[in-house]
Amino acid sequence: MVPCLSRFCARGLLAAALAAGVVLFALGVRAQILRAWLYTRHGLGFADPYCTTGYCDYGMFWVAGVMARHGQANLLYGPHYAALAARILPYKTGWWPFVYPPSILPVAYGVALLPLAAGYYLVSAGLVLAQAWLLRAARLPWRCVVAGLASFPAMWTLYLGQLGMVCGALLVYGLARLHARPGRAGAALGLLAVKPQYALLVPVAVLAARRWRACAAGVAVLGLCLLLSWVVAGKAGWLAYFGPGRAALRALLERPFPGTYEMMGSSVFWMLRSLGWGVGAAFAGQGAVSLGCVALCWVLWRRGAENRLPATLALTLLASPYGFTGDMAMLCAVLPLMARPGAHWRNAALGWLWVAPAFVPGFVARAGVLPTPLLVLAVLGLSVAPVFTRDAVA
Repeated sequence: MVPCLSRFCARGLLAAALAAGVVLFALGVRAQILRAWLYTRHGLGFADPYCTTGYCDYGMFWVAGVMARHGQANLLYGPHYAALAARILPYKTGWWPFVYPPSILPVAYGVALLPLAAGYYLVSAGLVLAQAWLLRAARLPWRCVVAGLASFPAMWTLYLGQLGMVCGALLVYGLARLHARPGRAGAALGLLAVKPQYALLVPVAVLAARRWRACAAGVAVLGLCLLLSWVVAGKAGWLAYFGPGRAALRALLERPFPGTYEMMGSSVFWMLRSLGWGVGAAFAGQGAVSLGCVALCWVLWRRGAENRLPATLALTLLASPYGFTGDMAMLCAVLPLMARPGAHWRNAALGWLWVAPAFVPGFVARAGVLPTPLLVLAVLGLSVAPVFTRDAVA
């Protein structure tokens, strides 16, 4: 009776997690429909349900692309960017400085060739199709594709108009096909130049696995991305990024916790800040964790561990001091790979790890502590440790 009751409880918890995920997905679709309806009534000045103006971060990339097209990339990292953004989207209550490296500007340049609203929906459709294609090309089953696209992090990053979905899929594809298709895998990993935080552990994995073709392909694509960014941004744009751009990024990182965006953070640094650690101590703690991530990633890829893909994705999130809930979409996509027949409690835990990021902002608002790195650490533990809870198979 006890084993049967245990299986029943575990399956009930898994079903509850999946049901919560379906509800959250429906709410995400509803939010997109509401956004489209508000745009048809109020144009670009509508008050977005979650971002206070239309199209959230997508508008930031679009404005950056407009400035790049007009040869003003060097002004992105100063007040000119905020002034132009405020004129285009007048109801924004406050603007982040532009802190992305110029390597993203070729993408922003292309985005700005489209009208703002129509471009958002076209690019969003492209991102969804690209993620699905990359995950399937990585030989992941359809349940992984669905888990990745329907997860709260994916829905949130899609709502924002961020590139986290496709960058995470590029990382998954590159790591999954590193041995079978090293040239293509390396090229995909080289494209992560647009968001370098996704590629923090890529050199470690490639060198530990001794995939020299992947290394050469990745360096070639990285060089091409940097060359394109130099054409778009020029020397002045890169100097501005390493000057005021770097200062602005540091200011964003070091703001007192909690602010606004930190509630959706995923980094160890912000978790330590939420626990009352000072900036220096939090950076030291993050540095120690990052070094540990490098060492563990090296061991996993040098030994060819079977679980190295989900583990490396988790380590990538833990290694960066700058990360958000939306970056966990890639982790949600591989959670079904870690399920085990008969391991009912393990599978229930994976289900709740898939849905839990949606509840992080509410938890932070009530407790004042950011728990997201602990969720990532739990995924890491399940991926690298033996199955510690396995029920008897009926």
